Amino acid sequence: MDRADARHLLRRTAFAVKSEQVTEISGLDRYEAIDMLMDFGANPASTPPPGALDLEGKRWEQHRNLVLWWLERMRTVPRPLQEKLALFWHGHFATSAEDAYYAVHTWDQNQLFRNHGLGDYRSLSHQMAVGPAMLSYLDNYRNKAGNPNENFARELLELHLLGVGNYTENDIVETARAWTGHMLDDERTVYQFDPYYHDYRNKTIFGITRDWDGPQVIDEILQGSKKQTAARHLVKAMFEFFAYPDPADAVVDRFAAEFLAGGLQVWVLLRAILRSDEFWSEEARIAQVRTPVDFVVQCLWGTGSSADEARPDWWLESMGMALFYPPNPSGWGANEDWVSSSASWAKADFVRHLAWKAVKREHLIEIESIGAPQAVELVLSFFGIEDAAPRTKAALENYLYAERATWEWPQHTNLLTLTMLSPDIQVA
Repeated sequence: MDRADARHLLRRTAFAVKSEQVTEISGLDRYEAIDMLMDFGANPASTPPPGALDLEGKRWEQHRNLVLWWLERMRTVPRPLQEKLALFWHGHFATSAEDAYYAVHTWDQNQLFRNHGLGDYRSLSHQMAVGPAMLSYLDNYRNKAGNPNENFARELLELHLLGVGNYTENDIVETARAWTGHMLDDERTVYQFDPYYHDYRNKTIFGITRDWDGPQVIDEILQGSKKQTAARHLVKAMFEFFAYPDPADAVVDRFAAEFLAGGLQVWVLLRAILRSDEFWSEEARIAQVRTPVDFVVQCLWGTGSSADEARPDWWLESMGMALFYPPNPSGWGANEDWVSSSASWAKADFVRHLAWKAVKREHLIEIESIGAPQAVELVLSFFGIEDAAPRTKAALENYLYAERATWEWPQHTNLLTLTMLSPDIQVA
């Protein structure tokens, strides 16, 4: 595997492409590199920031600290694929901190995605469904026999497990009845099944009539009559997240068969995607617009800034991706959704802030005393861009020559700023 292959793999399995990691894996073959990146044993244990789990704490402050904590972990862990998967699940099984009764519920769900995101999909789905974050967000904590709430049932079928067109409206109505009584305790701190509020009458779901209970619906979908459809639904979502948009039906079917044969183990599916010819094809390379989170973490790394110092949470919402606050139950979009005038202004303001922070620390101060081509190459390498387009290099070099010929003092800050705003850093 050469350095171009290594950069492609890291663009999809990490948030920041780091030169030392490119060097680390470029001497391996593809399978060896993938297995290394999927081994999370090198990552430190995750412990919450101080006060984040205090039930009496201020939720907005706790969630802000959780955002900064997560961004810093994305930036620093040796195997960031673990966090990349947690971000995927955060969008797939989306909940918002706006509706979390306690910040600990957000933390617990984030930990679920981190610690079990590569494991058994059935187990992950069951734990997601009864997690306080989801029970609060989609109102199942208020789902009672005689007055069923359909919010969770609808999203479970439409977004989480099956996809649009693979169920009937009656399936939603009856699934909501099946999930009655799966609630929170009176203090809204933990999940509790309350038989008093459960509907024990027969329900007809997917044409099967019996006294369904909520978790049985998940099992029927993943292991029974809907398993092929459910496998395809997750395959398409995960393939698009890690490879490229709109895979052919035959590609989705092939991975779905492998996923089912592997017992719905997520690691089987992810490894198959990363090893596939499709992932390594020209179609997959530089085929995605970087998410705002990826962009922010790469910029933090390139400027040597921590999340606490740079406070990217002030800008992420304007970029379109406030962690723990997805816009709706379908999570975030992708690619063209990250391209807008408001997002561009937010990125420009953020990178200017970062550049000044870096200059004050004399980060990359050597660019002021070396030739323009060497300075540009050095700065690009810090932002994971070893393969910059010729026009990008030329534009940055021409800027530096012009600045040095007139007034030199802003060259350091401006070169960092322009590099972070270059087209090359916006794509993965």
